[in-house]
Amino acid sequence: MTEDAANDGLLRITDKASAVEVTARVLAGARRAVWIRSLDLEPWLFDHPDVLAALRAFATSGREVEVRVLLHDAAAPQSARMKLLALAQRLPSVFQFREVVDPAYREDRAAMVATDAGGYYVRAQGDDVAGSACLDGRARVRQLQQRFEEIWERSRPVTEYRALGI
Repeated sequence: MTEDAANDGLLRITDKASAVEVTARVLAGARRAVWIRSLDLEPWLFDHPDVLAALRAFATSGREVEVRVLLHDAAAPQSARMKLLALAQRLPSVFQFREVVDPAYREDRAAMVATDAGGYYVRAQGDDVAGSACLDGRARVRQLQQRFEEIWERSRPVTEYRALGI
């Protein structure tokens, strides 16, 4: 992780260790909302203990919080038995999942983690670790959230993640 001095707090992420570190820091700063956009909830990132701990702390903070997750492939995390899904099933009022179905949006393979506090980590190609991050980029987060909401409204709810209450 290197800071780009010319871009006021913008961090360039080039390796998995930096990606995990910045994602955990971004999540730790969240107040009420987290937006995640991913191809398939990459296990190297979203099943990492530091990222899971940050998500768990946020989700169980006692505040009214929400985590919205947009996926390109909803079947992959389920078949991989991801720990994040187990956490989400224990906290169904916090976590919401949708799958991108509109072909126009499926071509856009960007990935991101962003929060209402202004932190974000964005990757232009969701299957690559390289990206940029900032811990206080509220203007950029507003842009990311606007695009996220546009896609969210045109995506299908992922009901197959819900735990059966039998």
